[in-house]
Amino acid sequence: MYLVDYHTHPYAHGDEIIYNEELLQKFIETAVKNEIKELGFSDHDEFSEVIDWEVLNKIINSSPIPVKKALEFDYIPGREEEIRKKIERYNLDYAIGSVHFIDGWGFDNPLYKEEYRKNDIDQIYLRYYELLNEAVKSNLFNIVGHFDLIKIFGYRPEKTDLLSIIRPILKEIKKAEMVIEINTNGLNKPVQEVYPAKFILEEAFQLKIPITFSSDAHIPERVGENIALYASLVKEIGYKELAIFTGRVLDFKRI
Repeated sequence: MYLVDYHTHPYAHGDEIIYNEELLQKFIETAVKNEIKELGFSDHDEFSEVIDWEVLNKIINSSPIPVKKALEFDYIPGREEEIRKKIERYNLDYAIGSVHFIDGWGFDNPLYKEEYRKNDIDQIYLRYYELLNEAVKSNLFNIVGHFDLIKIFGYRPEKTDLLSIIRPILKEIKKAEMVIEINTNGLNKPVQEVYPAKFILEEAFQLKIPITFSSDAHIPERVGENIALYASLVKEIGYKELAIFTGRVLDFKRI
């Protein structure tokens, strides 16, 4: 089985982390242990000036498995040119586009989860998917990060037909020739589900949208976590291949 982990954060959130060869090597060692065939380092783009790119390039050249160079970008309207310049500057293998903020609210941060109780959940979902659609239509990214992250704390819309909102976004993803990641980190969150939900993956499969796999690991021990399990489950949906990238060029491997 060919497995990849394309969404990892060696620098995590920057708290007392020393970005060096030893740190990256720990991520690689866990990947090898979990039979991951390709590993992607995709730290948050806010840390792009802190990451030691020379160290990363050295690791790429010495690693026993292919290591891909990436960043996860926070899509916020108005950042498009800044993001475009970063993608060009760092010569990435792929760019992950994610929505973590709704009009300044960090909705996936436990410190601010009470905002869900103070606002209309249906409107929150609608605004989230509006922003995700804008991210897709920006044509900046290769991979959609944790598609339905908005469910992280288990709040669900009561009046909205989610599929009617999501289907047009999936069509835009197909049009943009983008990839959806299966992000297993949702299992570690209050929602205890992978991103995206099965019904979204089933719709994506019908539209022939490619997938890849991600742990969203912020520590070495979680690299590759649950990826083999969900690789088997997506086969039941019908997927036989996963997407890989080199120099932002899309290719495929049989799962």
